Amino acid sequence: MSMKLAAGLDINNPATFGELRFWGLRRERQVYDDDNNQTGEIDRRTYNLISTIQQDIVSIILPGHVSVREFPQNTVVELVNPEINSGANRNFRGADAFWWITADDIVAAKPGGTTPPSPPQRSPQRSPQGDGNKPNPDGK
Repeated sequence: MSMKLAAGLDINNPATFGELRFWGLRRERQVYDDDNNQTGEIDRRTYNLISTIQQDIVSIILPGHVSVREFPQNTVVELVNPEINSGANRNFRGADAFWWITADDIVAAKPGGTTPPSPPQRSPQRSPQGDGNKPNPDGK
C-alpha cells in the first residue's frame, strides 16, 4: 500500500534552492505497452542540478513532452513551476517515506536572475547602558 499527498507543495525557488546549476541528464523513463515492451515514447526525464542552499545535487523530473534540455555544465538555470511531491510505502517497521521534485521546465537564468542576495550582516546592537566592558559615552 502506498499513499501520496493530494496536491504537491509549492516551492519558493530562491529560498529553497538558492542558485541552481545544470549538471546533466540523469535518466529517461520510457512508456511500456501492455506486453511490457518499450513504445519509444518518453514518459519523463530526470535532470541533476546543483543547489547552493541544499549544498547537494537535486534531481528534477520534467514531463516527457518537454524536449531534451541541454546546457553547458554549471550553467545557472531556473525551474518553471516546481513542486515537491511525497509518498510512503508501508513495511514491517512502519513506512518508508520518499519525495520527488517535478517542474514544467528548466530554463537558463536571466542575467541578474532571481537568486537572492546574501543576507546583510547584522551589526551588534548596543544597549543604552553600555556593553558592560566599555563605559557609556554619556558617562553613566
